[in-house]
Amino acid sequence: MKSPKILILTGSYGNGHLEVTNALVAELNKRGITDIVISDLFYEAHPILTHFTKQLYLKSFTKGQNIYGFLYYNSDARLTDFRIDRMIDRYGYIRISQLMSTYEFDVVINTFPMQALPIYKQKNRHNIPFINVLTDFCLHSRWLSDEIDHFFVAGDSLKDELTDSGISPDKITISGIPIKEEFYSTKAKAIRPSSTSDCPKKVLISAGAFGVIKNLPLLIEELHLNSNLDITVICGRNLELYTSLQTRFKGISSIRILGYVEDMASLMNQADIMVSKPGGISLSEALAIQVPLVLTPAVPGQELDNAKLFEQKGMAILSYEEEQIAPAVLYLLKNPSLIAEIKGNMKDNFKPNAAAKIIDKVLSIVNVGVKLE
Repeated sequence: MKSPKILILTGSYGNGHLEVTNALVAELNKRGITDIVISDLFYEAHPILTHFTKQLYLKSFTKGQNIYGFLYYNSDARLTDFRIDRMIDRYGYIRISQLMSTYEFDVVINTFPMQALPIYKQKNRHNIPFINVLTDFCLHSRWLSDEIDHFFVAGDSLKDELTDSGISPDKITISGIPIKEEFYSTKAKAIRPSSTSDCPKKVLISAGAFGVIKNLPLLIEELHLNSNLDITVICGRNLELYTSLQTRFKGISSIRILGYVEDMASLMNQADIMVSKPGGISLSEALAIQVPLVLTPAVPGQELDNAKLFEQKGMAILSYEEEQIAPAVLYLLKNPSLIAEIKGNMKDNFKPNAAAKIIDKVLSIVNVGVKLE
């Protein structure tokens, strides 16, 4: 059988799109498919512009939330015509044209919201399938186009948004968002001593590499002083944050400060409560583990939309101000029935093995199985 040549388009704004790409590549490799080209499309097309917009994205977590929210919502074609995106798409179109003229692909899988791919297909009328894998729980119109042959989405509500926007239901598969396989294989939580009233509960705080919680030391202190907790803080690759927290909480055995970790699934599995920002990947990982969530104040844009959906479906408590985080954590810990309800809602909405479902469907669309060498 002919092994397909696959182009995967991604983006380096945060880790979400790259994580989805890596999960898809891992699933393809499991099936012996290795003829894959990965393109960080906008960076390759225009590194300077990408660097500028990426810095804006990172600053949105601290200083530029209103700016990022304006750019996000005003680039939604359902709301307005935003010409900066047209300029970016032109650069993306040029890079896609270069890739398509260099290689003979059997399918293109896109993990980044853009219109460059549909524009290319309109102008060149390629017959190969173009696939969108949506990386959030909410819809932005930059994912939308009749030129896309199939859409993979996180859940029912997102499928409804797509169909309401004119996409045929036949072109939509509810797959979940691809995450690392370790989150599916983590064993069910055993009954630990910490599950009793006398022993510390475990709180995991995913601070992220971009400092999404401005007053993180104060949050840690409030939790430490007000309850019997074991607190683990993940700083990612934010060395400055890691060093300052290590210094501040040195010698306190119930507070553990970690940098970048490889065993996030294990840490989440051990936690009774997790504090996290509402990125698509973080939320998908929490759904897999079914760890109750307290969400940090969300940046206007896809993360705010994700957070509101999780709040609406009873899968998380959303804090709108940082001062609400600690009270939300303590309230949850005192209400086991609410924890059970959140876990149940997460279980009902969890879509396992997303990457495998996507690759199964992609290969059936490409019809690889009947192509002989």
